[in-house]
Amino acid sequence: MFTIIGGDGKEYGPATVEQIRAWIGDGRANLDTQARRTGEDQWRRLGDYPEFSSTGEPQPPPTGSAPVPAAGPTASSTFAVDANDLIARATKLDIFGCIQRGWTSGRANFWPLLGVSILVGLCAAIAGSIPLIGILSSLLLNGVFYGGLYFYCLKKVRGESTELGDAFSGFSVCFVPLMLTTLVSVVLTVLGFFLLILPGIYLVVAWFFAYLVVREKLLPFWDGMELTRRVVTAQWWRVFGLFIMLMLVSMAFMIVPGALFLGGSLATQAGPTAAGIAMFALGGIGLAIAVCVLIPFYTATLMHAYDDLFNPPPKS
Repeated sequence: MFTIIGGDGKEYGPATVEQIRAWIGDGRANLDTQARRTGEDQWRRLGDYPEFSSTGEPQPPPTGSAPVPAAGPTASSTFAVDANDLIARATKLDIFGCIQRGWTSGRANFWPLLGVSILVGLCAAIAGSIPLIGILSSLLLNGVFYGGLYFYCLKKVRGESTELGDAFSGFSVCFVPLMLTTLVSVVLTVLGFFLLILPGIYLVVAWFFAYLVVREKLLPFWDGMELTRRVVTAQWWRVFGLFIMLMLVSMAFMIVPGALFLGGSLATQAGPTAAGIAMFALGGIGLAIAVCVLIPFYTATLMHAYDDLFNPPPKS
């Protein structure tokens, strides 16, 4: 991952090698652009990194030049991310493009996305089923669980190195902000549904990426929620349309096995029959397969949409 300094003097990133290569191809960066690898303090030319040099070897800096550090504090150090800047740089969300990329990325990372999603989902379900404290656990810890899960999925879809600990990093990296994000978003969304339903629908969509924003950008909970709401609101109908399209795809995958499962269960109510049991079993197996296929696809699609909205390339 690298952070670069754009032509306007602002920092952009962290971004993957593939993203920066795309920016170079679009003319939004070049080999003289100042960049810094994540975890390092020194600023260097992009051409000095083997990932971007034509020979694959580090290049010496030009004589008399020196790395130019960014002036002033970075966005992350001041807990500030400019929502207006993200909105201005983000292109119109391509719903079908996200779905196409999500299908490709979901297939390429099928087992990691499926396995880790099931593991985190089971842990969250177990925590929520504990007698007496289960409801409180769900109210406070869902964001901690799923903020880490989405962060793992985001890195996997980007092609970055991942480890299982990334999926549970919400507990170690930003536990309190994610916990407060869960609590406040749930309370306000429920209140919105009581207020004629429409405000609740708006908030469900507007805050969908809040867990990931807080986790990836390491923001305080309200900063992350407001950033999410403002960026999504700028393209609310497109994000809502993406959710509708994903629901339609899910229905297409599940309609046949769902009909078999329902038909089999109805047929066996009056008494078990071979046909009813066969329909019930085939429908159940089909639904399980459909869910396993949809989880990586659905997750990867949303991660691509997130990057398009919250990590757009710098302006040329």
